[in-house]
Amino acid sequence: MANEYHTGPIRVEGCAVNDFLLTNHLPPNEAPAVIERDRLLMSARPGFNRKLLPLSIEPESNKIFCGGRYLFDTYENLEAFAHWCKYEFEIDGVLIFDRPDFTEISTRIYRVIGAHDFKDIHSAQIAYRTEIWNSDDKGLEDKLLKLWPALRDRAESENKSSLWLLHNAEAGEVALVTVIDRTGPYSKSDLDYTTLDRAQSAPSYGEEWKWAKKTFDRSHWVYAVWFPNNNHVSDKSPLWPNSPPLPATQAWMNSSSEA
Repeated sequence: MANEYHTGPIRVEGCAVNDFLLTNHLPPNEAPAVIERDRLLMSARPGFNRKLLPLSIEPESNKIFCGGRYLFDTYENLEAFAHWCKYEFEIDGVLIFDRPDFTEISTRIYRVIGAHDFKDIHSAQIAYRTEIWNSDDKGLEDKLLKLWPALRDRAESENKSSLWLLHNAEAGEVALVTVIDRTGPYSKSDLDYTTLDRAQSAPSYGEEWKWAKKTFDRSHWVYAVWFPNNNHVSDKSPLWPNSPPLPATQAWMNSSSEA
C-alpha cells in the first residue's frame, strides 16, 4: 500500500490545537502506555491525518507541558472529533478532559489556510513552535490566503520541516505551527534542548503583523507522531522522534516485562 506522507502540500482542512499541563497524578514511566491506548482510539476517527504529540519540560520549574496538534481531512470531521473528545471519549467512566492527569486545559479548532511538509515526517520533524495571535481584522481570511505563499516559500528557504497556517474566524485567531529538524547530533541519553531552543528563538513569521496581538508562543519536542489507524494507509505505527531520552511505548513495555 502506498505511503501517503510525501513532502508537499498537506491535503487537510481542519486542525485542533490542544494544550495542557501534566499533573503529578500519572507516573512518567506509565505515560507511554496510556498514550498508546489513547492513540488506538483517537487515530481511528474519520478523516484523521496525523497528530504531533507535544512535550516540553520547563527547566526552572520542571513543569511538563503536553497536548496535541491534530490535522483532519475536512473541517466537518475535525468538528466531529472535537465533539467526540469533549463529550464521548470516555475510558473507565472518565472523559479525557476530566482526567486527573491534566490541568490548565486549552482546546482550539481552526480551518487550515495552508499546510506543507518540506521534509519527511518519518525522520525530520523533531520539534515545533506554536504561535497564536488575536485580531479583529474583518478581512482576515483573505489576508491570510494572500500571505500563505510567501510564508510557505520563506519556510522552505529557511530549511523548516513543515508549516501550518490556521484561522478561526469566530475567535478572531490566527495560528502558526512551525516544525523543524534536529539541530545537532542525535543523543541517546540527553534531552535535545538545542533543537527545542532553536524552535523557540527563531524569528517569528508574524513579527511584523501589526494587525494582530500574540497571545500564545510555546515550543515542544515532537514526543510522538500518530498516523491514521485504519485500513487505507500503510503508516500505522507511531513514531517517537525523541526516544529514548523521552521514553517510548516499546521501551516502556520492554522495561515492564523485564521487571
